Amino acid sequence: MTQTTPVEPEPIARVRAALRAAGVEGEIRLFGKLLTTAQAAADALGVELGRIAKSVLMFAGGEPVLVVAAGDRRVDRRKVRDRLNRGKVTLAGPEEVLAVTGFVAGGVAPVGALHPVTVLLDESLRRFPDIWAGGGVPEALLRIRVDDLPRATGGVFADVVQDPAPA
Repeated sequence: MTQTTPVEPEPIARVRAALRAAGVEGEIRLFGKLLTTAQAAADALGVELGRIAKSVLMFAGGEPVLVVAAGDRRVDRRKVRDRLNRGKVTLAGPEEVLAVTGFVAGGVAPVGALHPVTVLLDESLRRFPDIWAGGGVPEALLRIRVDDLPRATGGVFADVVQDPAPA
């Protein structure tokens, strides 16, 4: 009897290839359940919500923009618009997310998109040495060093989230 090695889902393989191409190390962990929200991912890992990065696809003046933001923050479309100066900023729908990134909503990785996208990295991610982000499918999470995010994504750090509520 021969053993067959399970084939890794294409989106995860694409994330691994993007990391290799950038010369960046990352850890992809698979879970036996869907982790489609930052809170679900934080609960599964036992980490604070801010260490989970959500990758939010938007369109600025019709051009795709991926905002990678801490799970305890909300993206501020006005700040994204002002930063890019491309016009109106709208949130992508699930079909658009899949068409542009090749990832289903809830599993979007910050690297490995099918098509070129501008990437903005939430400044507040710098609070952490590493973060967890979508790993390409809703059951996978990618651990990556925050300092490696610009090289891995081609993105830049920017103030693109709403100011946190006072404690």
